[in-house]
Amino acid sequence: FTSNKIKTINKLMVTLNLIAASCLFLSQICCYISPATFWFAELIAISYPILVLINIAFVFYWMLQMHRFAFISFIIILAGYQQLIQVYQLKFHSNDKIHETPDAFSVMSYNVRLFDLYNWTGNFKTRAKIFNFLELENPDILCFQEYFTSDKPESKFENNNSLSKSLKASNFHVEYSSTMKKTLHWGLATFTRFPIIRKERILYQEGISNFGMFTDVLIKKDTVRIYNVHLQSNHFREEDYRFIEAPDSGSNEQIIKSTKNVLKLLKKAAIKRASQVDSLKLAIENSPYPVILCGDFNDPPFSYTYTQLSKKLNDSFLEEGAGTGITIIGAIPIYRIDYILHDPILKCLDFEVLPSKLSDHHPVKAWFTLSK
Repeated sequence: FTSNKIKTINKLMVTLNLIAASCLFLSQICCYISPATFWFAELIAISYPILVLINIAFVFYWMLQMHRFAFISFIIILAGYQQLIQVYQLKFHSNDKIHETPDAFSVMSYNVRLFDLYNWTGNFKTRAKIFNFLELENPDILCFQEYFTSDKPESKFENNNSLSKSLKASNFHVEYSSTMKKTLHWGLATFTRFPIIRKERILYQEGISNFGMFTDVLIKKDTVRIYNVHLQSNHFREEDYRFIEAPDSGSNEQIIKSTKNVLKLLKKAAIKRASQVDSLKLAIENSPYPVILCGDFNDPPFSYTYTQLSKKLNDSFLEEGAGTGITIIGAIPIYRIDYILHDPILKCLDFEVLPSKLSDHHPVKAWFTLSK
């Protein structure tokens, strides 16, 4: 390239860089804006990982030319340090022996996708494999989302008593969002080896398809409140996932129609989640006991959901996790949407995203002690 051509290209690159840096800055702000007020803020906020990668590319582009314009994106990236550390965690120490710490207890959160009730995996042994996996991990507290059970003892999906018998976490609290034929139940469940002293359901304003619950457990002489939540899903259909994976396939009319449908679903879900988050946040703030919040938030860390719920709670992944922490499996496996947040009075000793692929979510597991 001649000097004049480079200058012409750089003029265009400066403009594009300013646009990219501005979009990144907006994404860093939008996580504080409720989608109920401005729903498009959610879309901008969750675009953060893509925008930060684009801006990193601009930094390298200008650095190769030893140009001061490298500071345009560099400064904006540093300004969003809190979001940046959500993308990837470095870990320089091993926690192998921490699990043996006296008084340490483990907490697992797992969206089990109904134990593969509808045979999505094409493997009728999935439920048995999940049970074997849980027996191997054997956590002290286990929170299930998308839980299913049957009341019939002879049913292959009688899960309440079966889990209680096979796990050391034998005490359980279940709440149902829907019931069919009086014996088939869908909902949430928390199992624990600690005595349960109180259990309660948390209803959101817009209905019961998504809800939360808390379970007060007695750990030695201390009471800890375990919140188990499943926040609003986007309810993407198979064709929506196909479009997200290959947005340029199909005719222009199909692309426009699919884009509108995906945006409509994102808008509806984001607004509902905002309402659920506000209700849940108020309940947590009014808890008389230290809190552990487990659940499928259906939102990444750079969202209004996470920003609000983590304001007064620590994120066990940020404390002791490693890598990207991605928990979703499937068409768009790029986000961490399953969490274990906790009161600062609890000390997190370790955190893992477990490699099990028996659901469309990886389970997450953390170890704690009650610090005084």
